[in-house]
Amino acid sequence: MTPDPARRVLVTGAARGIGRAVADALTDHELVLTVRRREDVARLGTELPGARVLLLDLADAPAIAERVAGIEVDAVVHCAGVEGVAPAAELDPARLATVMAANLAGPVELTRILLPGLRRRGGHVVFVSSTAVLGAFPGWAAYAASKAALRAYADTLRVEEPGVRVTSVLPGRTDTGMQRRIHEQAGRDFDPATAMAAASVAAAIRSVLTAPGDVEIPELVLTPFTHPGG
Repeated sequence: MTPDPARRVLVTGAARGIGRAVADALTDHELVLTVRRREDVARLGTELPGARVLLLDLADAPAIAERVAGIEVDAVVHCAGVEGVAPAAELDPARLATVMAANLAGPVELTRILLPGLRRRGGHVVFVSSTAVLGAFPGWAAYAASKAALRAYADTLRVEEPGVRVTSVLPGRTDTGMQRRIHEQAGRDFDPATAMAAASVAAAIRSVLTAPGDVEIPELVLTPFTHPGG
């Protein structure tokens, strides 16, 4: 049986990139969306009427419980994150702490707060990780470490919470503002033909959330596909 499409889903990082694409893909759901910038609250409220938009910086873990107090959801999709690209030799403690706070500590704390409701509802937690955890890429030490740790946390959560589905989604190169910024900082041109559309990644995440009730997808790896001949 396919889960009820009108379930309540919380999506982090919903202002742009994959998070926004996921929100757009789930407009038939009751949405709770988190954004980090105050100006995005009103904008998303206008563009996605009916969604509840929360101002929430996941790097500020102590504030998470207050921001989501009283909220119960059937699923949470963790899309928020920061890149923190730097050579390993230049990875100072402050930069590493910033990346780990946003990409690991924040999602872990938000999951902890939402977990009682997820248990009651037989819910689903989706962590958007990265194929960066499957290989080594220059400059990505902090980002890959944070996403690898998040993947390990997801694997443990899946074992400890048998009544809650847990999925790690590992997208490869995706056409988002983050990827374009990274290329610009490195002095390289970004070629969207070598990347997936954020909407395509969101469609895959939707398929995970709406899979039959007797199915769990522990991990989903997504990579760009180019048809022969262009």
